[in-house]
Amino acid sequence: MMQKSWRITIILFPILMIVLSMFLRHELLNVIKSHQTWLLNFYSKLKMNSDEQQPYNCHWSFVNYTPNSWENMWYDNIGTFQTNVCEQLSNDENLNKTILMIQLITMLQKSGRYDTSIEQLQIDNIFSTMFYRYECINPRTLRTSKIIEVSHSIEPLIGLLRDPFSICSRLHTSIVPLSLYDGANLQSKRSILLSVSAPFYTHSILSDSKYLNDLSVISDDDNNNNNNVLPWMYQRLSHTNIDKEIHIRNPKVILLDLGSSYFNGWKSDTTAAAGQWLYEYYKRFNVKFDRIIAFEFSLLDQEIVWKELPDDVFPIYTFINVGVTENGKFNPWTMLKTIAQPFDHIIVKLDIDTTVLENVLINQILTDPSIHTLIDELLFEHHVTINEMMPYWGNMGHSLKGSLEDSYILFTKLRQLGIRAHSWP
Repeated sequence: MMQKSWRITIILFPILMIVLSMFLRHELLNVIKSHQTWLLNFYSKLKMNSDEQQPYNCHWSFVNYTPNSWENMWYDNIGTFQTNVCEQLSNDENLNKTILMIQLITMLQKSGRYDTSIEQLQIDNIFSTMFYRYECINPRTLRTSKIIEVSHSIEPLIGLLRDPFSICSRLHTSIVPLSLYDGANLQSKRSILLSVSAPFYTHSILSDSKYLNDLSVISDDDNNNNNNVLPWMYQRLSHTNIDKEIHIRNPKVILLDLGSSYFNGWKSDTTAAAGQWLYEYYKRFNVKFDRIIAFEFSLLDQEIVWKELPDDVFPIYTFINVGVTENGKFNPWTMLKTIAQPFDHIIVKLDIDTTVLENVLINQILTDPSIHTLIDELLFEHHVTINEMMPYWGNMGHSLKGSLEDSYILFTKLRQLGIRAHSWP
């Protein structure tokens, strides 16, 4: 009986071991699978947390230029209007808007974008808009998120593209306040709204934007003297350049004055002073120039040039008493690309009274991204054939080409590139 029992045990033992082995193997596999699942889940969560913690590449970019309905009306009809601009300005609708535009810009030039007496409805009805977007891009997934959009006001392209009360004879004195004719000289700059004083509005903040709910992306550090230079006016990148992060908080502010004349004016005409006007405009909003480079073709008295400069301008002023050129070392864009970076705030004023060369330089801006991506504000007097301006531009003779309609097209193109382009008087 014992032998039989042992025989059965001997026979069953291997079978039991096989069964036990299979059972243990199955349980082990379950444990391993379970741990694999847990490990994968853990890794996945860890990876997600890592992605969340991984710094995004964030930058401002220009979105588009949007003219308001008033500008659109002028743009669509300028081919007809350009033969009688002052007459068109004198109709009640245009005149009332023109009065309000000059009043608003005058206030903004003096007190800036935080003037509480100016209503947003007035801004929306009168001014056109430059749109900008703040984007954060995950460098691994290239997923874009956390977006702020802002609109930044700019004067509309209407009329003669200059202060209408300085050129057109008195328009409906019963409607126009007489005070608007004070300072309405040929060189009036009351139609120019620069970015440092122009109102801006935040349009959208994504709800999941924890990082951007802090609007420090809009206002600069307290230690930045140039805190009225808004970040999209020096931190812009193109949509294709997403592998860089621009977070420069203290841009250099550089003025390139082409056709500078003297700092305080030309031939005792202080209203023609570009350098002084721009210096005082920016200083009013606590923005200091880091460098001013002035080109002038006409031979100037060097002693007067340097004596006229304010004390804080003297050390940062470079005067080149040579005319600008299409190419070579005196081409202003060659110099600009050498001294400026995309994260600087660059202002260019171009008025050299040489139509052919002016047009060449402007075309270089339009066609060369390495130039136009550097320029934030452009002030340019486009000399074309306009009846109302012939008494002042007639000495340019046959060099005048184009029409007021061409000026509208040109300034629109410049603004569509992201340049705040203004018509200079």
